[in-house]
Amino acid sequence: MEVVIIGSGMGGLFCGALLARRGVRATVLEKNGVIGGGMQMFVRNGESYETGMHVAGGFNQGGVLNSICRYLGIMDRLRISPSDMMLSVTYADSGRTYDLPAGRDAFIYYLSGKFPHEKDNIRRYVDAVFRVSHEEKLFYLESMRGVSDHSDEFFMPADAFIAKYIGDPELRAVLASVNPLYSGIPGHSPAYIHIMISALFMENPCRFEGGSGQLADALKSVIEDAGGRVQTHSEVVSVRVSDMYVECVTDRSGKEYRADWYISDIHPVSLFGLIDGKAFTTGYRSRIESIQETASAFKVYVRLTPGTVPFPSHPISVVDSMENAWKMAEYEPDNWPHGVNCFFGQGMDGYASHLTAYCLMTFDEVREWENTRSGHRGEAYEAWKRERTERVLDLVEKRFPHIRECADDIFASSPLTFRDWMGTVRAGAYGLFKDSKDIASSLIPIRTKVKNLLLTGQNVNMHGIGGVPMTAIETIQTIFADDSVLKGIRDAVSNK
Repeated sequence: MEVVIIGSGMGGLFCGALLARRGVRATVLEKNGVIGGGMQMFVRNGESYETGMHVAGGFNQGGVLNSICRYLGIMDRLRISPSDMMLSVTYADSGRTYDLPAGRDAFIYYLSGKFPHEKDNIRRYVDAVFRVSHEEKLFYLESMRGVSDHSDEFFMPADAFIAKYIGDPELRAVLASVNPLYSGIPGHSPAYIHIMISALFMENPCRFEGGSGQLADALKSVIEDAGGRVQTHSEVVSVRVSDMYVECVTDRSGKEYRADWYISDIHPVSLFGLIDGKAFTTGYRSRIESIQETASAFKVYVRLTPGTVPFPSHPISVVDSMENAWKMAEYEPDNWPHGVNCFFGQGMDGYASHLTAYCLMTFDEVREWENTRSGHRGEAYEAWKRERTERVLDLVEKRFPHIRECADDIFASSPLTFRDWMGTVRAGAYGLFKDSKDIASSLIPIRTKVKNLLLTGQNVNMHGIGGVPMTAIETIQTIFADDSVLKGIRDAVSNK
């Protein structure tokens, strides 16, 4: 059997590596010069920066990512540091800071000390997070066969889930501090996304020493060691379909690739543009094209003077006010940003080497330049970007008052950069938006009407390190029509 995978994002690489582990040769075709999607890294003036995945979880002993990577034989090659803190969040209006510790019991103990009148509710909330998280069977490497319907809590709005257990508005805001990690919108973002992310990072937060690009490189080596290929600068421009089967895909050089199965790790709308004919109905295309994207991102990168900023191993958030805890992705341009997430690179002697300040931003802010290319967007765009950079730094300085004085280099990227890096259609940072008000219409199945074409990646099921690898397992098990991949992972881990 041979498989062609379009796109080398996290989903494509995990699919290729899981296939390789089963002795199947996979050819991964990537249009960019660097593989990895959100795991990509870049270098500027000698400093390495991550483009997407700044924090991780599940790599602890017994964790789901640890188990998958042990099965693939790469866990020992990853340099991962655990953190004793899930997140630190500061509210600029009050000056209050909450340092949320890692570990279920420590998390409950800390918040119970800050909100003693909510002590019992905090425990009930945390218990509910982990109870509902177990409804996502793949998250715990359990078979999905014969699974019953999810509970009402699974699909209810995330803010309603928090409010069901917590009465204090300030504590609700603190518990919502992870919502920038999924572009949360009150009344719409489903609780299961909030729950899975909260469970993953509450239990075992960690970071990649030297950046997440090492995970992409390790997955690539698994594919190539099994005789597969990961090819950069190989943009697929055509997917030929006949009688509801893919015959071949063609890259920009005109080279054709034939296989038994094909997996698309690119945005579904981009895939539509590659296929001629009636492989997908007009109704199906229209439904997918109408799904809202999650917000995009504006990032400010600060190279720090050595020895100036102590290195925090955990994310640090700054929010302008408690009342804006759910407004990171919904704002008026004049009062953007309501919040910023700060991620630090580790330098020498306990100090940070750089800061990445991450703010959600809608694509509408850059729409007037959407048909330009990097480096040729014009002075108006550059002036706009400089002004937005200063706004971000103003908010960062509510927690780090002298950050500008500690900077050797400051530059920024906009949703346009994010679109071009990640190959997204409308620059959604977390793929297509899942809406609890109409969850069926915002979910995309792995199977397509084209019998040997499957989907994977962040637009299917859930995004990020907590979702994409599990979707990759489901994609590969669709090919084998059994639970053999899950069984192989469990067997490999139990035999270690």
